[in-house]
Amino acid sequence: IVARLSKATGTPGALPDFIGLALRVSAPQPAGTPWDILLVSAGSGVLSRAVALRPATSWNAQTLTTLMPLRYQDANWWLRARTASDIGGAGLALDDVRRRLERGGIEVSLDQACGRGDFTPLARVSLTAVIDDDVSFDPVVNTAPGVSLHPRWLADLRARAYRHSRDGRDADQ
Repeated sequence: IVARLSKATGTPGALPDFIGLALRVSAPQPAGTPWDILLVSAGSGVLSRAVALRPATSWNAQTLTTLMPLRYQDANWWLRARTASDIGGAGLALDDVRRRLERGGIEVSLDQACGRGDFTPLARVSLTAVIDDDVSFDPVVNTAPGVSLHPRWLADLRARAYRHSRDGRDADQ
């Protein structure tokens, strides 16, 4: 798994921002595409998981969700991530994330919820190193077999936004 922890709006230094977590799960077969999952700091209640973006003032004990459900086998599924490691530092500085990775890694717990149901544990991800590659995540194009973002009209809107973002950064398609 390749992951990126980021500040969604790019505020400087330790200033508050929305926390972003992007995960890329490699495809099991060589010809398959990876699965990209993007989460942002938000609430995790039935309504707030979809509409309540929440700026963060610290990396510690944060809750992030997919904001849009993942459609799988005719049901809507939500993913939630929670930072389980004490990242330390004052505020929301990316340098604190780098230092924590160099000191032993960052643990993130992943939970899932079907529809309006409660979240249940799904996985634990260990972030262990800093890589210098600029990975272009796209949760609309890069999905697991049988999974799509829902509703479709919003997924189409996001697909155009990601395409324009890659064009603007001269990133790989």
